[in-house]
Amino acid sequence: MHQDFESILKSSGQSVTKPRRAVFDALTRADSPLKNGEIAKLTPSIDRASVYRTLELFAKLGITTTTIRGWTPFTELAEPFKPHHHHMICERCGVVEEIESDTLEDMLTILASRHHFTLRSHTVELSGVCASCSKNLPQPTSL
Repeated sequence: MHQDFESILKSSGQSVTKPRRAVFDALTRADSPLKNGEIAKLTPSIDRASVYRTLELFAKLGITTTTIRGWTPFTELAEPFKPHHHHMICERCGVVEEIESDTLEDMLTILASRHHFTLRSHTVELSGVCASCSKNLPQPTSL
């Protein structure tokens, strides 16, 4: 994984620096997408400005992907570092579950094709209530 990371940096004329390696390692350890501030907290030896510059470079080079939830950007490693996936996000507790679905991928390709559109990338996030929070929701009463 680190070889691919270093190869991407070098092929774009960028150096492998301590801040870049630290941010990459923090993202590698993450179980779910992170807020930029969370990445900065996970890399305390790197100044915040360097973390943000690194994240900007990683997005430009395709090392990371960023999704926006509300007004907040969340960053995670992109392919080839993580398999292609989407997210389900609980509106109540904020838990994020990664989902992979060949059926969804096929449907998106068909939909794009029907509109004579060449699909190059996409992001799908489902928002709702997880099973755990659903148990705590008030049940509808019948009259």
